[in-house]
Amino acid sequence: MQSHIRDPSNVDKPSGDGDAANGPEADTNESKTAVVAALCGNAALSVLKGLSAAATGSAAMLAETLHSIADTGNEALLLLGMRAARRPPDERHPFGHGKNVYFWAFVVSVMLFTVGGAFSVWEGVRKLLHGGEHAMSLWAYAILTGAFVFEAASLAVAVRSLRRVQAGRSLAEFWRETRDPTLLTVLLEDTAALAAVVVAAGGLALAQATGSPAWDAIASLVIGVILLAVAVVLALENHSLLIGERAQEDVERVIRDVLARDAAVVSIDRIRTMHVGPHEIIAMLTVRLRDDLTASDMVGASAGFTP
Repeated sequence: MQSHIRDPSNVDKPSGDGDAANGPEADTNESKTAVVAALCGNAALSVLKGLSAAATGSAAMLAETLHSIADTGNEALLLLGMRAARRPPDERHPFGHGKNVYFWAFVVSVMLFTVGGAFSVWEGVRKLLHGGEHAMSLWAYAILTGAFVFEAASLAVAVRSLRRVQAGRSLAEFWRETRDPTLLTVLLEDTAALAAVVVAAGGLALAQATGSPAWDAIASLVIGVILLAVAVVLALENHSLLIGERAQEDVERVIRDVLARDAAVVSIDRIRTMHVGPHEIIAMLTVRLRDDLTASDMVGASAGFTP
């Protein structure tokens, strides 16, 4: 028997601090808040960093510009995925469009790898091998300082959103149990962005202190490696979700408990689940019913197996 269950996350553990119970709608709202905050910050930073990169010729500033451009596009894609996932089921997609979130989150990881990481590494290698004009400017430091403030504020929004949906779980538990990659994507991107800003500032400072532009090129390389690492982590996580991950153990436990309470059920031999969206699962159940049930009784019992 197969069942399509919407919003299985309503069995998540309640928050221990007296807040309202966490649910799929709350999770989605918190993820959207974090994404919008990151989108606004990165869009502004893309312009400022681009102007600084053009004025100084700094490889690190160019890497940071590409990073912010990639992040801006990434947040837009995450919003697109969240919106597309809310479309109702139709004849062609009878189980809904929830996997749009996973697809666009995977595209985000590809963009971060190519536009952000790979190009930053390429620019760093090019500057190391061939050199290039490099003009120091206080504006670069001012823009990096502003970027750090913007990124820290965006990360603070993401962390606050995370705490509201963690429901007392550790970060490792939340990472393992969540089937919504949106909030984790923003967290990883903002953390990488803060690290990249520090690296860029260090590269500029060392290049200025030593008179060697090689430090600026090395900073671009390090930024690229950071972005590549984050992109790989996100790609692996979203690849797993696209293939289809099982529901959380507490969700399967609720399904089993609901079935066990039904008077028509003798035993539950097997439960197989798969997420088809952050808050939707397909459940395949092997259930033994009482021998004395009529055909109509079995149909009625099957129709009632909805947690």
